[in-house]
Amino acid sequence: MMRCFAFALATLLALAGPVASQTPDNAPSKPNTTFQFRAKSPEPDKWIAKRDGNNPRTHYDCKPLACADKVRVTISASKSPTRNPDPQALEKLAKIDLPKAARAAHAAREIMSDGAESVETVVSETTKLHGYPAVVNETRYSKPNATTYRGTVIIFAGPAMVRVEATSPDQKLMKKSLDDFIRVMEFDPNAPAPAPKKPAGNTI
Repeated sequence: MMRCFAFALATLLALAGPVASQTPDNAPSKPNTTFQFRAKSPEPDKWIAKRDGNNPRTHYDCKPLACADKVRVTISASKSPTRNPDPQALEKLAKIDLPKAARAAHAAREIMSDGAESVETVVSETTKLHGYPAVVNETRYSKPNATTYRGTVIIFAGPAMVRVEATSPDQKLMKKSLDDFIRVMEFDPNAPAPAPKKPAGNTI
């Protein structure tokens, strides 16, 4: 049951209709195909998958005692703003925009705590994952007697933009969980296009 549920909520992204999907080596896509992305749990018996309401986002929480500490991985997919991200734009996203967004999201809590809570960018850089350009960010959130680490990876896979986040008080566990989920992701730029639906009712 768990395995089927995870696959059903696997953030399947099928961009409708035949598309000129870009593969990692920029090879043209085949006719009558569509781009598909699938995410799944690397160890289905270890993770509880839960869809975030009507949002195109799935949370994976490690079961009690199955991991060294609490950890949550969140995966979402949306249409990419461009098939070919500019390298300088990706550098800006990694070095400026993502750290700025993390600080802004945390600013209100920091003010309410009178500066007792802080946010720090540990690393933020560009890379390639599954052959696609990507950005990687790691942020540390600190408050008295508690520290939380969040890793964020954004993969620009042709027509799709895939976002993966892992959060945990354990830095090593956060990194391992993020890497494990990304490792088992599947990208298929030439998946068979869905068959057209037959019209309902009688036709003449």
